[in-house]
Amino acid sequence: MKKIENSNNFFLENGYSIIEKVFSTEYCDHVINSANTINDGNSDFSPLMNPHTKSNIFLELMSDNKILQFIEEYFDGSAIGLQTEFFFMPPKTKGFTPHQDNTYVQADENSFVSAWVALTDVNEENGGLIIWPKSHIEKKLNTFENLSYENHNQDPNARSRTTDIPVKYKAYSPTIAKGSVLMIDSWLVHASNNNISKDFRHALLCTYIKKGANFRPGNTAKRKSFGLL
Repeated sequence: MKKIENSNNFFLENGYSIIEKVFSTEYCDHVINSANTINDGNSDFSPLMNPHTKSNIFLELMSDNKILQFIEEYFDGSAIGLQTEFFFMPPKTKGFTPHQDNTYVQADENSFVSAWVALTDVNEENGGLIIWPKSHIEKKLNTFENLSYENHNQDPNARSRTTDIPVKYKAYSPTIAKGSVLMIDSWLVHASNNNISKDFRHALLCTYIKKGANFRPGNTAKRKSFGLL
Protein backbone atom coordinates (compact mmCIF):
# COMPACT_ATOMS: atom_id res chain seq x y z
CA MET A 1 0.00 0.00 0.00
CA LYS A 2 2.85 2.41 0.81
CA LYS A 3 4.19 2.24 -2.76
CA ILE A 4 0.75 3.15 -4.15
CA GLU A 5 0.45 6.03 -1.67
CA ASN A 6 3.86 7.38 -2.71
CA SER A 7 2.85 7.14 -6.38
CA ASN A 8 -0.34 9.04 -5.65
CA ASN A 9 1.57 11.81 -3.86
CA PHE A 10 3.79 12.20 -6.93
CA PHE A 11 0.68 12.11 -9.14
CA LEU A 12 -1.05 14.87 -7.17
CA GLU A 13 2.00 17.11 -7.46
CA ASN A 14 3.02 16.39 -11.05
CA GLY A 15 -0.18 15.26 -12.80
CA TYR A 16 1.26 11.92 -13.88
CA SER A 17 2.80 8.76 -12.46
CA ILE A 18 4.29 5.61 -13.99
CA ILE A 19 3.38 2.25 -12.48
CA GLU A 20 6.17 -0.07 -13.60
CA LYS A 21 5.71 -3.55 -15.09
CA VAL A 22 2.04 -4.10 -14.35
CA PHE A 23 1.61 -6.59 -17.21
CA SER A 24 3.92 -9.34 -18.49
CA THR A 25 5.40 -9.36 -21.99
CA GLU A 26 3.25 -12.38 -22.87
CA TYR A 27 0.08 -10.67 -21.71
CA CYS A 28 0.89 -7.53 -23.72
CA ASP A 29 1.44 -9.66 -26.83
CA HIS A 30 -1.91 -11.34 -26.23
CA VAL A 31 -3.64 -7.94 -26.08
CA ILE A 32 -1.94 -6.86 -29.33
CA ASN A 33 -3.00 -10.09 -31.05
CA SER A 34 -6.58 -9.53 -29.91
CA ALA A 35 -6.54 -6.04 -31.43
CA ASN A 36 -5.12 -7.40 -34.69
CA THR A 37 -7.95 -9.95 -34.78
CA ILE A 38 -10.54 -7.18 -34.36
CA ASN A 39 -8.83 -5.17 -37.11
CA ASP A 40 -9.03 -8.32 -39.28
CA GLY A 41 -6.11 -7.59 -41.59
CA ASN A 42 -7.34 -4.11 -42.45
CA SER A 43 -4.53 -1.94 -43.81
CA ASP A 44 -6.11 1.07 -42.11
CA PHE A 45 -4.44 1.18 -38.71
CA SER A 46 -6.54 3.97 -37.24
CA PRO A 47 -7.17 3.50 -33.50
CA LEU A 48 -9.85 1.04 -32.39
CA MET A 49 -12.51 2.80 -30.34
CA ASN A 50 -13.85 0.89 -27.34
CA PRO A 51 -12.32 -2.52 -28.12
CA HIS A 52 -13.61 -3.70 -24.71
CA THR A 53 -17.01 -4.09 -26.41
CA LYS A 54 -15.51 -6.65 -28.82
CA SER A 55 -13.10 -8.65 -26.67
CA ASN A 56 -13.16 -9.28 -22.94
CA ILE A 57 -9.37 -9.09 -22.64
CA PHE A 58 -9.50 -5.29 -22.81
CA LEU A 59 -12.01 -5.14 -19.98
CA GLU A 60 -9.88 -7.62 -18.04
CA LEU A 61 -6.80 -5.44 -18.47
CA MET A 62 -8.73 -2.33 -17.46
CA SER A 63 -9.89 -4.06 -14.27
CA ASP A 64 -6.36 -4.83 -13.05
CA ASN A 65 -6.18 -4.51 -9.25
CA LYS A 66 -2.98 -2.46 -9.18
CA ILE A 67 -4.45 0.17 -11.52
CA LEU A 68 -7.79 0.27 -9.73
CA GLN A 69 -6.13 0.58 -6.32
CA PHE A 70 -4.24 3.64 -7.55
CA ILE A 71 -7.32 5.25 -9.12
CA GLU A 72 -9.75 4.56 -6.30
CA GLU A 73 -7.33 5.98 -3.76
CA TYR A 74 -7.17 9.13 -5.90
CA PHE A 75 -10.96 9.25 -6.34
CA ASP A 76 -11.61 8.35 -2.71
CA GLY A 77 -14.43 6.29 -4.18
CA SER A 78 -15.31 3.56 -6.68
CA ALA A 79 -14.07 3.69 -10.27
CA ILE A 80 -15.98 2.54 -13.34
CA GLY A 81 -14.94 2.49 -16.99
CA LEU A 82 -15.63 5.29 -19.44
CA GLN A 83 -13.77 4.48 -22.64
CA THR A 84 -10.99 2.39 -24.20
CA GLU A 85 -8.93 3.11 -27.30
CA PHE A 86 -6.28 0.88 -28.86
CA PHE A 87 -3.46 2.54 -30.81
CA PHE A 88 -1.50 0.65 -33.49
CA MET A 89 0.58 3.70 -34.48
CA PRO A 90 2.55 2.24 -37.41
CA PRO A 91 5.76 3.89 -38.64
CA LYS A 92 5.34 7.45 -40.03
CA THR A 93 2.17 8.08 -38.02
CA LYS A 94 1.89 11.65 -36.76
CA GLY A 95 1.39 12.14 -33.03
CA PHE A 96 -1.38 13.90 -31.13
CA THR A 97 -1.05 17.66 -30.67
CA PRO A 98 -0.96 18.98 -27.06
CA HIS A 99 -4.33 18.63 -25.35
CA GLN A 100 -6.10 18.16 -22.01
CA ASP A 101 -8.52 15.24 -21.87
CA ASN A 102 -11.04 16.98 -19.64
CA THR A 103 -11.51 19.78 -22.18
CA TYR A 104 -13.65 17.26 -24.04
CA VAL A 105 -14.92 14.96 -21.28
CA GLN A 106 -15.92 17.82 -18.93
CA ALA A 107 -16.08 15.49 -15.94
CA ASP A 108 -16.57 16.61 -12.36
CA GLU A 109 -13.40 17.73 -10.58
CA ASN A 110 -11.06 14.91 -9.47
CA SER A 111 -13.36 12.26 -10.91
CA PHE A 112 -11.71 11.39 -14.24
CA VAL A 113 -8.31 9.83 -14.89
CA SER A 114 -6.61 7.89 -17.70
CA ALA A 115 -4.30 4.88 -17.71
CA TRP A 116 -2.09 4.69 -20.81
CA VAL A 117 -0.75 1.14 -21.09
CA ALA A 118 2.50 0.63 -23.04
CA LEU A 119 2.13 -2.67 -24.90
CA THR A 120 5.57 -2.25 -26.49
CA ASP A 121 8.64 -0.45 -25.17
CA VAL A 122 7.86 3.22 -25.76
CA ASN A 123 10.30 6.07 -26.37
CA GLU A 124 10.57 9.42 -28.10
CA GLU A 125 11.51 7.86 -31.45
CA ASN A 126 8.57 5.45 -31.80
CA GLY A 127 5.78 7.86 -30.91
CA GLY A 128 5.98 7.94 -27.12
CA LEU A 129 4.00 10.46 -25.14
CA ILE A 130 5.07 14.01 -24.36
CA ILE A 131 3.87 15.43 -21.06
CA TRP A 132 4.08 18.83 -19.41
CA PRO A 133 4.54 18.01 -15.69
CA LYS A 134 2.49 20.10 -13.23
CA SER A 135 0.45 21.70 -16.05
CA HIS A 136 -2.67 20.09 -14.54
CA ILE A 137 -2.56 22.79 -11.86
CA GLU A 138 -3.79 25.31 -14.46
CA LYS A 139 -7.05 23.39 -15.01
CA LYS A 140 -8.63 24.31 -18.39
CA LEU A 141 -6.31 26.15 -20.78
CA ASN A 142 -7.17 27.91 -24.03
CA THR A 143 -6.93 26.05 -27.34
CA PHE A 144 -6.47 27.15 -30.93
CA GLU A 145 -7.36 25.51 -34.23
CA ASN A 146 -4.76 23.85 -36.45
CA LEU A 147 -5.52 25.02 -39.97
CA SER A 148 -3.59 22.22 -41.65
CA TYR A 149 -3.14 18.75 -40.25
CA GLU A 150 -2.79 15.14 -41.36
CA ASN A 151 -4.49 12.25 -39.55
CA HIS A 152 -3.51 9.12 -41.49
CA ASN A 153 -3.66 6.08 -39.15
CA GLN A 154 -4.58 8.40 -36.29
CA ASP A 155 -7.61 9.41 -34.23
CA PRO A 156 -9.69 11.90 -36.30
CA ASN A 157 -9.49 14.47 -33.50
CA ALA A 158 -5.78 13.98 -32.81
CA ARG A 159 -4.51 17.08 -34.57
CA SER A 160 -7.46 19.44 -35.04
CA ARG A 161 -6.70 21.71 -32.04
CA THR A 162 -3.71 22.53 -29.84
CA THR A 163 -3.60 23.63 -26.21
CA ASP A 164 -1.89 26.95 -25.50
CA ILE A 165 0.71 25.94 -22.89
CA PRO A 166 2.23 28.51 -20.51
CA VAL A 167 5.98 28.77 -21.17
CA LYS A 168 6.89 27.90 -17.57
CA TYR A 169 5.97 24.25 -18.20
CA LYS A 170 8.61 22.15 -19.93
CA ALA A 171 7.95 19.17 -22.19
CA TYR A 172 9.16 15.74 -21.11
CA SER A 173 9.07 12.47 -23.08
CA PRO A 174 9.25 9.54 -20.65
CA THR A 175 10.62 6.18 -21.72
CA ILE A 176 8.02 3.61 -20.69
CA ALA A 177 8.77 -0.11 -20.52
CA LYS A 178 6.45 -2.66 -22.08
CA GLY A 179 3.73 -3.58 -19.60
CA SER A 180 4.06 -0.37 -17.59
CA VAL A 181 1.24 2.15 -17.16
CA LEU A 182 1.33 5.94 -17.35
CA MET A 183 -1.39 7.48 -15.16
CA ILE A 184 -2.62 10.84 -16.48
CA ASP A 185 -4.53 13.56 -14.62
CA SER A 186 -7.57 14.81 -16.54
CA TRP A 187 -6.03 18.30 -16.88
CA LEU A 188 -2.41 17.33 -17.61
CA VAL A 189 -1.31 18.69 -20.98
CA HIS A 190 0.07 15.84 -23.06
CA ALA A 191 0.77 14.94 -26.68
CA SER A 192 2.65 12.24 -28.58
CA ASN A 193 5.72 12.23 -30.77
CA ASN A 194 5.64 11.22 -34.42
CA ASN A 195 6.65 7.60 -34.97
CA ILE A 196 9.91 7.91 -36.87
CA SER A 197 10.99 4.34 -36.06
CA LYS A 198 10.48 1.23 -38.18
CA ASP A 199 8.17 -0.41 -35.65
CA PHE A 200 4.54 -0.17 -34.56
CA ARG A 201 3.95 1.51 -31.20
CA HIS A 202 1.07 -0.36 -29.59
CA ALA A 203 -0.74 1.14 -26.60
CA LEU A 204 -4.11 0.92 -24.90
CA LEU A 205 -5.75 3.99 -23.39
CA CYS A 206 -8.21 3.25 -20.58
CA THR A 207 -10.26 6.07 -19.08
CA TYR A 208 -12.03 5.86 -15.73
CA ILE A 209 -14.75 7.92 -14.08
CA LYS A 210 -15.72 8.06 -10.44
CA LYS A 211 -19.00 6.25 -9.89
CA GLY A 212 -21.83 8.79 -9.90
CA ALA A 213 -19.77 11.61 -11.47
CA ASN A 214 -21.03 13.71 -14.38
CA PHE A 215 -19.32 13.76 -17.78
CA ARG A 216 -20.01 14.77 -21.39
CA PRO A 217 -20.89 11.80 -23.66
CA GLY A 218 -19.73 13.65 -26.79
CA ASN A 219 -21.21 13.61 -30.29
CA THR A 220 -18.37 11.58 -31.80
CA ALA A 221 -16.93 9.73 -28.81
CA LYS A 222 -20.35 8.65 -27.49
CA ARG A 223 -18.85 7.98 -24.04
CA LYS A 224 -20.85 5.63 -21.86
CA SER A 225 -19.84 4.44 -18.41
CA PHE A 226 -19.60 0.70 -17.75
CA GLY A 227 -18.82 -1.67 -14.91
CA LEU A 228 -15.46 -3.36 -14.44
CA LEU A 229 -14.73 -6.98 -13.60
